[in-house]
Amino acid sequence: MKDDAPLDPLDFFFRPRSVAVVGATPDRSKGGYAIIANLLEGFEGKVWPVNPGRREVLGVPCFPSVRELPEAPDLAVVFVPAERVPGVVRDCADKGVRAVLVESGGFAEVGERGAALQEEIAGTARRAGMRLWGPNCTGLVNSDPPLFTPFMRLPGMNMRVAQGNLAIVAQSGMMAAGFMIQYLLTGYFKVSKACAIGNKADVDETDVLRYLTGDRSTRAVVLYLESVSRGREFLRAVREATERMPVVVLKAGRSEQSKRAAASHTGSIAGDDGVAGGALRQAGALRVKDFGELMALGRAFAMHPEPFRLSTPEGNRVAVITVTGGGGVVLSDLLQDLGLRLADLTPSTLKRLQEEVFPEWMGPANPVDIWPAVEKRGLAALERSVEIVLADEGVDGLLLLPFASRMVRDYPFAALGETLRRWGKAAVSWVFGDRRFFEQFDRSMEDIGVPVFPDLSLCALAMHGYLHYARLRRRSSERWE
Repeated sequence: MKDDAPLDPLDFFFRPRSVAVVGATPDRSKGGYAIIANLLEGFEGKVWPVNPGRREVLGVPCFPSVRELPEAPDLAVVFVPAERVPGVVRDCADKGVRAVLVESGGFAEVGERGAALQEEIAGTARRAGMRLWGPNCTGLVNSDPPLFTPFMRLPGMNMRVAQGNLAIVAQSGMMAAGFMIQYLLTGYFKVSKACAIGNKADVDETDVLRYLTGDRSTRAVVLYLESVSRGREFLRAVREATERMPVVVLKAGRSEQSKRAAASHTGSIAGDDGVAGGALRQAGALRVKDFGELMALGRAFAMHPEPFRLSTPEGNRVAVITVTGGGGVVLSDLLQDLGLRLADLTPSTLKRLQEEVFPEWMGPANPVDIWPAVEKRGLAALERSVEIVLADEGVDGLLLLPFASRMVRDYPFAALGETLRRWGKAAVSWVFGDRRFFEQFDRSMEDIGVPVFPDLSLCALAMHGYLHYARLRRRSSERWE
């Protein structure tokens, strides 16, 4: 349970002391095998298999029902056919289980019969004062303490999930689990929690977001939602969360086609998208259009969840230091589309660039194209340009567009990091060139707190996210002065 805090009902999902797996089996082709195997390998508390057809599962004594367990577990993970779930949930209620996570499908997403089953299990949980997560989901992942409930086998998952500060909340179970594998295991970002909430018969996005807002290990949240169960309460939760951390939302169901797809997927009923989008913006959330954007901002905020320092009243002035004039032009359009502007560098900044960096025959401007200067002065031109541009009080953020080549080995990463820390301004990088050196460049920039993206649009989006959150927190602090 949470240390030094009142007991939260959702602690029984995220920090249980004991877990029962209903539907546990030694059959490797079944999801019940994956759940029990993952828990036995990585969970630090008690694990009880439940299956009336087995005496033991993976060497652990198996019980025919939850009622016959030696004690009430904090959490029961249920993965049995839908028609059996109501009986299991009743058993959990009678036993005194505090939290039930139903991963089984076949509920509201499949029609009236499934919807009736879903209402039945929700009613049982409600009457018993027991929280219900799901159904039709892959459950959750906690990196500290380790807990992995999805019905996919990932040997050594508890050792491979590095503790981080980013929480992922998804209405789609496979999305949450899939992105955990695709992004987390490749080191794209590190997570605190990953939550697949499915059909939301009880626990919904509002409950989870409020829990994460009070979670000391979570510093940023990204959410994929197909519907919002309690609109006003959710927006209030978003507003409260953004007082402490960045919140990014991918809200599906913008078109009538996608609304129909959502209904068949998780039984969702999506409301008016325009109203939802405006309300999310007013609450302080950043809204994105697709999974790539959601994960890009997740990476950016996982690396730097704190608000950056802003220099201008508008908080949207950006400088670009580039080795490609074309890249600078394209990026300028992308920034404008996001409501950002190229900063007007002061005369003193332009003078310093001319005298200390640029060749005599070329005058500086923003974007700051330093390739001729690099040819003349080497990589010292990059280091000096960053120092001069960040000192400009008309610059809120810096975008770096370098070239990946063997020169990466000689980039002044340590000096750049020290300069960035001293000025406290947002910085994001795009890289192009020799792909053999991308990973080295990316890793070195990450070490100094700068996210790198191989796509200019994601680079611009990350800067937009950083400055949006900095402006939001500045307005919040001004209200309290």
